[in-house]
Amino acid sequence: MLDEIIKRVRNLNHDQQKEMLGILNDWQVGKQREYQRLKARANIDVEFDDRVIQTDAGDISASGIFIKTSGKFEPDTILRMVFSIPGIDKSYKLQGTVVRVEENGFAVNFENITPYFKKLLDTAIWESNNLGDDRF
Repeated sequence: MLDEIIKRVRNLNHDQQKEMLGILNDWQVGKQREYQRLKARANIDVEFDDRVIQTDAGDISASGIFIKTSGKFEPDTILRMVFSIPGIDKSYKLQGTVVRVEENGFAVNFENITPYFKKLLDTAIWESNNLGDDRF
């Protein structure tokens, strides 16, 4: 589908492309995120305070991850994690800080990663989102 959209946009003249960009921007107002999200189950190992837990992540982006667990975590906890993106044959080893705690888990912002690495992670998430299989 994306290839078809790109092909059609390329066939528009410059003014039509500008108009299309305006329409897309209007659709995204209040909804845009800096990075794509992958809502799929991914296995993750989390290390903190000399302990390791194995659990699932349910929401991944190039800036952070939501980790599902019934364990108790506090905001500002620094942890290390290892996970893979479904359908992508690569493991990611990152450090992050707990920024939000909910009943069913907690959100982590990744730390100390370069813009280049964020782009690589965002691309892997995009590829996984476009595999078309049912991973939820």
